[in-house]
Amino acid sequence: MAEARPSIDALLALARAEFAQRLPSKTAEIERLVSESAWDDVRRAAHKLRGSAATYGFPVLSAAAAAIEDALLAAGGPPDDGVRARVADVLRGACVEADRASREGP
Repeated sequence: MAEARPSIDALLALARAEFAQRLPSKTAEIERLVSESAWDDVRRAAHKLRGSAATYGFPVLSAAAAAIEDALLAAGGPPDDGVRARVADVLRGACVEADRASREGP
């Protein structure tokens, strides 16, 4: 008798759930980079989260990461107080959303 193989949908759901579990650590890493004023690294981390969150079906997180990346790109260098405040505000919301998504069922 052939062994049952998981369906593509089941594998995708598992991959999404595993990604969701890592979201709080991804936003925490961005928080750490912000606290260190490592703005190029913040932008790169936001860029990666923007794409991966969209791929795995987390549009709210993708949009937040996009807002962070775009704000830093528009700054064209070290961000001023206004951009830093905007990044911090968006990041707070992203952390809340990451925590919520990590508790989401499969």
